[in-house]
Formats: sequence, C-alpha cells, structure tokens
Amino acid sequence: MKTRILIFLLILSFLNITISGQEKVDTINITKFKHALGFGAGFTTGYGLSYRFMPNKFGVQTNFAPYKDKYRALFSFGITFLYKLIETNNINLFLYQGNHYFYRKEKYIYYNQNDSYQVDKYFNNGLGIGIEFIILKRLSFNLMGGYAGLQNFNKISFTGETGLYFRF
Repeated sequence: MKTRILIFLLILSFLNITISGQEKVDTINITKFKHALGFGAGFTTGYGLSYRFMPNKFGVQTNFAPYKDKYRALFSFGITFLYKLIETNNINLFLYQGNHYFYRKEKYIYYNQNDSYQVDKYFNNGLGIGIEFIILKRLSFNLMGGYAGLQNFNKISFTGETGLYFRF
C-alpha cells in the first residue's frame, strides 16, 4: 500500500513538473518599444518623417513633410490612430484609422502676363488593417491597406500605406 502511494505521489509530482515546464515554454518574451522614428508614405497617413508612439494596444502615428521653394509650397500632415490586435516577436497585426491633410501651391510664370497660382488642398481619411514585420530587434517595416475617402470624400477607393521605423 505504501509503495502505491509513493508511486502515485511520484507520478503526480512528475506531472506537475511537466505542466509547469510547458507553461514556461508557452510564455512569449516580447521586447516592447513604445517609440519609433522613421519614414512613412500613404494616401491616408500622409508622407514624410514619421513618429509612432505605442504605449500599449492603442497608439498614434504622425507623418509630416514640408517643402518650399521659389515656385512651390507643399505640405503633408498625417495623424493615424492604431490599435494592436496581435503582438509577437516577429510580426504585429493592427487596425488603423488615418487622416491626411495635403496642401500644394504652385506658381506659374507666363511671359508678358501676370503670374498665376494653382492651389490644391484636400483631406483624405481611411480605415484598414496593417502588418508590422520586425526585421531586426529595433527595425520594422509596415504595410497597411484599407478603404479611403480621398480628396474631401470626392473619391472612395482602396488605399495603401507603408513605413520603415527605428524602434526605441
């Protein structure tokens, strides 16, 4: 009887060690970075220098690109809201909602006439899903796609966005 109890306790302790060992293997150690700086481009996220802040599942990204010379002024500003769905060591999946304001003013010079200006300004808005590929520990590449209301909602179409970030 004592040997049966001893065998039962040994089996129980072996099962306990095996189960706790599996729990440690299943736990994923994800390195989290809250900030990212890089370059982004998209119809609804804007383009240019990009900063991303992702403290938890919710985050925000801004893209900004100013340009001005003698004949042209160009301004692109985007703010995008992010919600992380799945987070792993190599790939993250998220939803995004992008808002992009675009302004361009070009000067046209006509000989023997007054100069004229062409001004384009509009707002793009989009919603979609994105995937972040973590290439190196601190370097990631993003692809996003979804649906957008373009040029003050005069056009409804598919949209694509991309970004390359250094995470810190």
